[in-house]
Amino acid sequence: MKKIFKFQLKDILIGCSIYGLILLLLAFISVGIILTNGNIKMSLSGNSFVSVIFCLSIGIGIYKEHCQMAVMNSVSRKDFFKSFLCITILTSLLCTLIDLILLIISQMPLLRPSSDSGFIYNSAFIEILEIFYPGFFETQSAAVITAAGFLLEILTNSGFFLLGALTAGIYCRMPKKFRTIYCIMLPIFGFVILPLFFAAISFSPQSPGRLFTAFLQIMGISSGNPFLGALSVMIASAAIAFICYRILRRTEIV
Repeated sequence: MKKIFKFQLKDILIGCSIYGLILLLLAFISVGIILTNGNIKMSLSGNSFVSVIFCLSIGIGIYKEHCQMAVMNSVSRKDFFKSFLCITILTSLLCTLIDLILLIISQMPLLRPSSDSGFIYNSAFIEILEIFYPGFFETQSAAVITAAGFLLEILTNSGFFLLGALTAGIYCRMPKKFRTIYCIMLPIFGFVILPLFFAAISFSPQSPGRLFTAFLQIMGISSGNPFLGALSVMIASAAIAFICYRILRRTEIV
């Protein structure tokens, strides 16, 4: 396991370094625009949505590419999966730390949102968390809020990392004649069908509405408890990881 872990760790550190430098470069470009153009109003914040997409993409690539390399070099699938889980946690932690750094930068007086902010540069996870758990922010201390946000962000990034691996695992297990259709339908399902489904159950007064209510309760949104949401995300991520492992054991290496 040590050899494959070192190999994966090197790739992840390079990838996260490039990713972080790009985000910091964009942040400094934003600062430059504000300094040179007084008429432009901007609000610099974190990288929550970007980090989710980054983790999803890395999960897809690391499963598809590293799995084949590992098995061809006599690394057991079990050892590969252990290393994969460690990399999942480390990548999620690094992305969360990058988000925290950008959030700290955004607190500079120059970058504080004005009353008439015309443009928002992404958003921090803690800001999104406040939308879903407003009562929690009103009753808890800053330390507890930060801990809840940090924990939930790491778990969310890990969940999407594992979801990316599951996507790649299904692709590898699928007959070649169906892979093109799978690649076409996947973004349609993720960005069209799934959002429409959630919109439908959100506004329907019938049984789908009850399903949405149950989702709010499971995620702790109804009770204003983000730690319950973190627990739900953890359970969902563990289920995805178990499915990934079952798929990995039966994946043909070509």
